[in-house]
Amino acid sequence: MKKVYLIILLITTFQLSFSQSVDFDLIKYNELDFHSTKLEIIEKFGKPEKSYDPNYECGFLSTESQDGEYLTLDYGKIKFTGNEKELFVLEQVVLENDSSIIIKYGNENLSCETDLTKLIEIFGDGLTKHFGNKLEGAIIIFHKKADDGIRLSIKNGKLIRFEYWSPC
Repeated sequence: MKKVYLIILLITTFQLSFSQSVDFDLIKYNELDFHSTKLEIIEKFGKPEKSYDPNYECGFLSTESQDGEYLTLDYGKIKFTGNEKELFVLEQVVLENDSSIIIKYGNENLSCETDLTKLIEIFGDGLTKHFGNKLEGAIIIFHKKADDGIRLSIKNGKLIRFEYWSPC
């Protein structure tokens, strides 16, 4: 019985997420593109707090399922993961309680002050269907031309986390 509920939940989530899309070319953080070179990142932010192999078992940032080794540049609330061959992706931004962190999506600013109403305005009504009256949760918004996307998490109706997402 639990499997049936899980399958229904996954299908519903997929359908709702598929109704809107994200364009990686519109995403910038601190004037860096969503996909950047390691050199660009280090020139902008300096040496990362930590640098490590993310050891993902699957997905587009997995050493095992892709051609090449991956590295995470960890700056605390901001993480970039990738390699020199495929560039680094803005993998995770923790926005919660930090108004100094701003992600640009086209002409829009995404910050810890961005509420669900604004996210719906930017990314479409699929978010309304997904969240309903809930003010907490997460949704995956797929790239318009690929299988990967971004995962937006909200808490108390505000954006708290922005993450890159890819399927296993």
